[in-house]
Amino acid sequence: MTSPATPAPPTPDFSTPDFLTPGAKIPDAPAAPSLEESLAGLRDIHLPPDVPFWPPAPGWYALAGLVVLVGLVLAIREWRWRQTLAYKALKEFEATLAQADAQEGARDGLPDAQAIAVAASGVLRRLVRAQSGDAATALTGEAWTRVLVAGKAGFGVAEAAFLARAPYYPPAAAPDAGIAPKAFVTAVRRWIRARA
Repeated sequence: MTSPATPAPPTPDFSTPDFLTPGAKIPDAPAAPSLEESLAGLRDIHLPPDVPFWPPAPGWYALAGLVVLVGLVLAIREWRWRQTLAYKALKEFEATLAQADAQEGARDGLPDAQAIAVAASGVLRRLVRAQSGDAATALTGEAWTRVLVAGKAGFGVAEAAFLARAPYYPPAAAPDAGIAPKAFVTAVRRWIRARA
């Protein structure tokens, strides 16, 4: 058996093209289309699609996570504050003060200094007892005044002496110590916050 002969590959033509020979005619370039034909062949401008609302960019996720984290930290701090003795003592003082205010005609939204002292005395004694034990319950007079004056947020000497004695006077019979009710309430709140 003989196999069919395979054709030989064509040999490349390395001869010089006609238009490169001197004096040869250069082939004509294709005719340029008219302006109208060129414009008719163009397609309209394609705008990119609108940026979708969802899903947001990664930066928005980070910002939302930061807001949630800050909210969580603030909520935990508020919860921890509400568990403190100071918060509970302040709430009790405010409730007792509101009760005294309702029982007696108040000026400027506050009862007189003796009613404030009576409202504060029980709360302050319970606060000191919770911290120091039962021995603080027996403090009276000068010893109780020293406890009230002590510390950076302590009462002034006149306020502390008035606060120590005022609960034991008959209603509206306490001597006028010249204590402004609003400043007295502020001093009680400050003392509670500092001591609890």
